Amino acid sequence: MIDDKEKKNAMLSAVKEISEELHKIEVSRDQIKEIIGATSDALDIEKKLIRVVAKLYHKRTAAAFEIESAEIKELYSDITTP
Repeated sequence: MIDDKEKKNAMLSAVKEISEELHKIEVSRDQIKEIIGATSDALDIEKKLIRVVAKLYHKRTAAAFEIESAEIKELYSDITTP
């Protein structure tokens, strides 16, 4: 597929770099799980809620979430109220 030695080395270098970055992601995910678990235990809050709030905080999307939630509640009410 790749016959040129220089291109092979470039590809191998890229794959190694990607692997290192993926390892960092795995470590970060493990740390996040530990933080969520410890917070859940300490505060008696569901892990799912902590994860959602953290994502909202990280992405700065709380306002959009509130609007979307209100729209969903309104639609749900519309279709379930006789």
